[in-house]
Amino acid sequence: MRITRKLKGTLFITVLISFFSTFVFSATLSLTKIGALDTAGKNYPEWWYTSTNTTLSGTAADGSQVSVKVNDAVNQVNVTSGAWSYTLAGESKDYNIEISQGAEKISFVLHLGQTLPDNISGGSSPQSEGVPETGYNQIIAISLGVGIILLASYFYFWGDLKKKTVFEARMIRED
Repeated sequence: MRITRKLKGTLFITVLISFFSTFVFSATLSLTKIGALDTAGKNYPEWWYTSTNTTLSGTAADGSQVSVKVNDAVNQVNVTSGAWSYTLAGESKDYNIEISQGAEKISFVLHLGQTLPDNISGGSSPQSEGVPETGYNQIIAISLGVGIILLASYFYFWGDLKKKTVFEARMIRED
C-alpha cells in the first residue's frame, strides 16, 4: 500500500497540531479545595469557610513551585505529583489570597471563620474575564510549533524532487 506525498504531509501536520493544542493551550494552575469545600473548578472573588483552620489545595505543573500570598505574607509551596497544598491557621477575619505560578494567578477574599451572609443569595458569581491569562511561554511554544510545521512543509513539499526520486529508486532496488 502506497501513501501519497500529500497524505503523508497532511498526517504529519495533523499530528503536530494535535500535540501542540493538547499541551500548549491548557492552563495548569487550579484551586480544587478550600478545606473540605470542593471548589468544582470555579474561581469566585469571595469564599466563606466556617472553620478558622483550613488547607488550600490544587493542581499545578509538576516539579514547580506555587506562590501563596496571604495578605502581605508570601509563601512558596512545592508541587509534587501535580498537586500542592497550603495550610492556613488563622483567626476569624477576611484574608486576601493570591495563588500564582508564572503568569497564572487566582485571587480571592477568604472569609475565614465566617458563615455566608443572608443578603447573598446563591453565592457570588464566578470571575469571568474571558480567556485566562496564560503568559508568554505559550505564545513562544505556539510560534515554535508553527515554525516547525512551516519548515517541515517546505522541506517536504518543495525540496529537490530529483534527489528524492533517486533516493527512492535506490531504496526500492535494495529491498
